[in-house]
Amino acid sequence: MSAPGLVVPGARGSTEAIHDHLRTRILTGQVPAGALLSQAQVAKGYGVSRGPVREAFRLLQREGLIEAEINHRARVAELSLDDVEHVYALRVVNEALALGVSVPRFGAAELDELDRLVEAVGAAQAHGFGAWEEQHARFHLLLVARSGERMRRSVAQWAEHAERYRRVYVSDAGGAWVQGAREHAQLAAACRQRDAAGATQLLARHLSRAALTLIAAMDPGHEPVLLRAAIRQVAAADGPR
Repeated sequence: MSAPGLVVPGARGSTEAIHDHLRTRILTGQVPAGALLSQAQVAKGYGVSRGPVREAFRLLQREGLIEAEINHRARVAELSLDDVEHVYALRVVNEALALGVSVPRFGAAELDELDRLVEAVGAAQAHGFGAWEEQHARFHLLLVARSGERMRRSVAQWAEHAERYRRVYVSDAGGAWVQGAREHAQLAAACRQRDAAGATQLLARHLSRAALTLIAAMDPGHEPVLLRAAIRQVAAADGPR
């Protein structure tokens, strides 16, 4: 782990800079699941003392991205069925809620940007996973843009955790990308029509399809009880009143 010049020793914000850099490397797979991280070696790579590294490790552990070990070491959390199902259950419930709140609040510029991003996500497929993921993340974050800062941060965190799994298990999305592009267009149309209930149902199905694709790749025999409960909760929330 080496990133000389990323932080200035003793400067304010060192912990945040180290945390953000390590977090990005873990989520994008540059530091793989199961890798060992030594406080001393990481501190040497960044050119800082152990203090800010120790605090950065604590933040990563709280987020579930690393697990503490003895002798000032940590291990990058393994990829697991339990984790991916929890991540997507949280996404289904929270993103559906955030979208439902956002739909009636969208301005014309945001609706136009959703349409533009539908096209951008589709076009990015030809340039590989990284380019697609960037546009895809922008689209999903815009869907919850009017739900409040705290909700947006929460949604972004779980979406980034999901990216860690997609990079490993969906290296060639193929037909899934085609289906996803169709669903993105339907979501944008529902938002423009101010159909909050329809949009939340579309989003729940969209996210659950992605989750089930991942789960099937990891263990086809796994029964996603928590995920199905999350889907039912969204369906009940938008049902007859």
